[in-house]
Amino acid sequence: MKTKFQKTMNIASELLAYCHQHGAKEFHLDVMEGSGSVSLTMRASPEDVTDEQLEYLKTALSAPRQREVEQDYWELMGGSEGSSELTLLGMLCDESEVDYKNDTLTITIKRYD
Repeated sequence: MKTKFQKTMNIASELLAYCHQHGAKEFHLDVMEGSGSVSLTMRASPEDVTDEQLEYLKTALSAPRQREVEQDYWELMGGSEGSSELTLLGMLCDESEVDYKNDTLTITIKRYD
């Protein structure tokens, strides 16, 4: 099983990749590890993100966490580019929030131990 830090880095990598694919050139990532949880917040200014893409992002990241098959999902992460990665990411996290204001996309992901 991957360590907590490795899992956090995989999540951060997926968030960075999503923003980069949508034209962001500058990224801000905050990671906060607490007792029993980790929270990641990514802020970026993508150039080409549509309302439909934002809605899909929200839906994909809100997929219920599936602890019983988590190991399989970690092995699949990073294997391909595309929207299926977002759904996998959603299944690895407990909470997510997506906000797009003033041309800034903010994605917050939380995982509990």
